[in-house]
Amino acid sequence: MLKKLYNQSGVRVLNGIFEARYLRRQGKKEGLNLIDSLNTDKYKTSDTLFILGSGYSIAKLTKEHWSYIKKHNSIGFNSWVFNDFIPTYYCMETPMKSLHFNAMIDELNMKKDLYVNVPFIIQYQHFLKSANNYEALKLPKKNIYYNIPMMPNTTSKGILSLLLRWWEKAHSKEMPWLLHYAGSLSYLVSMGYIMGYKKIVLLGVDLNDSRYFFDHPEANEASKKYSIIHNQVMNEMNRTDKKNKHDTVNPKITKNYGCLPIDQYLYKFNEILKKKGVLLSVGNKESRLAEGLPTFKFPS
Repeated sequence: MLKKLYNQSGVRVLNGIFEARYLRRQGKKEGLNLIDSLNTDKYKTSDTLFILGSGYSIAKLTKEHWSYIKKHNSIGFNSWVFNDFIPTYYCMETPMKSLHFNAMIDELNMKKDLYVNVPFIIQYQHFLKSANNYEALKLPKKNIYYNIPMMPNTTSKGILSLLLRWWEKAHSKEMPWLLHYAGSLSYLVSMGYIMGYKKIVLLGVDLNDSRYFFDHPEANEASKKYSIIHNQVMNEMNRTDKKNKHDTVNPKITKNYGCLPIDQYLYKFNEILKKKGVLLSVGNKESRLAEGLPTFKFPS
């Protein structure tokens, strides 16, 4: 009961704000290259940003689709490194399991020449919780940034609305104040907004399908090897049940983390985007998010 009251109150939101401020001071003392030093003008060549998720629908994109995506900017995150497409930016939440983590680092090191000019952005809070570190990573240190977002969890829709109004008024132009709520997709969308993109397109963000692009029969060899590792980790964690929806849209699961489902959050955050003339859309018409966001259509 106390946990429920804590998650419904604004106390946890305030705790998330103070914690982020403290960790930023700590990061500066450690000499970390924080995300606010990332010069986005160096990489931004388009008003359109594609956020590249790892959902199964990614495998349905054609060569023509990828040619169009390449003309614009993109963010890949987490297991995206196993895809052949090299994004403009790459974000990572440090895995807790070493099997996951080492596979990703090995793949990044194999592709170090391809990723040499790609800003590599590490979510700091997840890094602190993990026993893994980036000492073996062979990417240029100057291109590694740490994102220390605000993680203001609450299960109250009213508190969440107040939080977003406060953020819009006080911090919506500041990269250090990225919002991480319910899942990594939240801070990626706010990142695209703060970077100044006018169109943000979610690809491979299915949420109603438990499969990933690396599970596809025609996936590349690196993806197939990672699929075996991923399934091994899931077996060890007793998480082998096939689900029709992602954990971040399952209210039973998000409630345990003190959050509303990610789709509810994104629909609220989209109200800010619409007022600012930013179009958030989803590339898969069968995605869970297609219920509340427009579907992006590639030019024919």
